[in-house]
Amino acid sequence: MPDQPRLTPQEQADLVAFLDGELTGDARRAVETKISLDPAVRAEAATLKKTWDLLDFLPKPAPSPSFTNRTMEKLAPIRARAALRSPRPFLVGAGWAAALLAAVAAGYAGVGLLARPPANPDQDLTRDLRVIENKRYYDRVDDLDYLKQLNQADLFGDDAGS
Repeated sequence: MPDQPRLTPQEQADLVAFLDGELTGDARRAVETKISLDPAVRAEAATLKKTWDLLDFLPKPAPSPSFTNRTMEKLAPIRARAALRSPRPFLVGAGWAAALLAAVAAGYAGVGLLARPPANPDQDLTRDLRVIENKRYYDRVDDLDYLKQLNQADLFGDDAGS
């Protein structure tokens, strides 16, 4: 295959990621398109796939028999320190929970004091009763400025009625 052009490092990385199943979406479709259209990419993909398949036949290394004992010996001091500190995370968590509870209680009390409902809920409606009664007329008006101009006393002059 010396007559086929080499892949760029980015194309090589994308191809390896594709074969590992790490690509998704548009990147995966782009690599699939390259493989289907370019013989050099297809050949490289086949070579890498064969290499991946051969890795399954290599012997798997087994850990040494003392691996577990050495690991547990290294963890013993860490466990001892963690056992000494065990009440502290509980106290920190309890402190945060108490602070959160106090904040919620203060917020609830503050909203209760500041947002009192009006003494008479119908009071707002009776204050705007004239607007509500004449709503059918207001619906026909496109421009509020037009209504304001009609409200001017000298719009039609003094002799408008004669």
